[in-house]
Amino acid sequence: MDTRDKVIISVGILIFLGFLFVIGLGDRGAVDLYQLKRERDRLRQTNLRLQEWNEVEYRTIDRLNNDVEFVENIARKELGMIGEGEVVLLKKKN
Repeated sequence: MDTRDKVIISVGILIFLGFLFVIGLGDRGAVDLYQLKRERDRLRQTNLRLQEWNEVEYRTIDRLNNDVEFVENIARKELGMIGEGEVVLLKKKN
């Protein structure tokens, strides 16, 4: 193998290594692709949690609009309200 062949092979190897560098570490390379896939997976999980939370909230809104007993229960527990004709018994603190 003469010097010319060695130079051509060396240049070819350098070009090949340059392509590997660009593919692996360059902009939109393999590392970026991996990070984007991880971000996509994280966003999908967040989206699923938000969809589940939305379903719970929609059910609560529906019950608030249509379920009198549910509204009454919330009024009793959260607002301390009592029904008509009911008597409140207070426990004396010692």
